[in-house]
Amino acid sequence: VTESFVAMVILLNFLLICLETDGQAELPGRSNGAPPAWASILMDVCYVFFVVELGLRIFVEQRLLQDRWSIMDISIVVLGFFEYLLKWFGTGLSGLGIVRVVRLGRLIRLVRVLR
Repeated sequence: VTESFVAMVILLNFLLICLETDGQAELPGRSNGAPPAWASILMDVCYVFFVVELGLRIFVEQRLLQDRWSIMDISIVVLGFFEYLLKWFGTGLSGLGIVRVVRLGRLIRLVRVLR
């Protein structure tokens, strides 16, 4: 997978997180809601892409834990997995603002990809 394609997926994921956050914002005269169904599906596709990309990098490089960027990538994917577990078990994420901040950590990957 080319680095520019990875960068595009990271930016798409960032925009989707912004859309989701905006949809959940408490604004006067507007009800809080989930993001549109298409946005949720695209967020899931992005996450699957990140998991597959990380899996391929682990398979190819086989020394992934020696690089700080790779450790950050692993942390983001693992925390994303826990986020999905919380969602599947019906635990609300409204009190877990830190999860959203960690998800934005994917944007930091863009720095690595672009350097």
